[in-house]
Amino acid sequence: MGYALFANRKIYYTNLVFTLQSKLDNIMQQKQSLLNFSANISDGKVTIEEIASDPTNFNNYSEYLQGADAYINTPDDEGGCATTTGEVGAMATEYNSDEEYLASIAEMLNQAVNEEYAKQYNKKLEVVENQLDMQQKKIESQLSVAQSQLQAVEEAEGQAIEKATPKYNGVG
Repeated sequence: MGYALFANRKIYYTNLVFTLQSKLDNIMQQKQSLLNFSANISDGKVTIEEIASDPTNFNNYSEYLQGADAYINTPDDEGGCATTTGEVGAMATEYNSDEEYLASIAEMLNQAVNEEYAKQYNKKLEVVENQLDMQQKKIESQLSVAQSQLQAVEEAEGQAIEKATPKYNGVG
């Protein structure tokens, strides 16, 4: 009877340890995925090659690109940068209307805007990473408790087997 109880508890704690380790692995993969994504958007440019080489972050890229587009087209007073970029473009046109000059100004402006949006988006990613860190710490503490419980059950099982085993004192 006692063996069945120990075996049942041992199976329970072994499964719990496995489940918690799987959750930790999942969190580590999510953190690595966010790190890759953050590195790819840090320069403010997202290329097709970056998206294709990181399919686990496809939804993140999609959300980032939609947000960047909205940031560019939203007025400053609503949280975007359209007003400022329009004013800079108008000043550049008044200064010099040469197509090459305006194209270079537009490229510099787009790069600056994209980098600024990437900085703002990285702050959002830091919040997500902090949440993952908190989940990881919680799971690590649960894992530690489960491992110690498993060890205690294994030790108790060993002692119970030792006590239940008949001792042979030899012949006569």
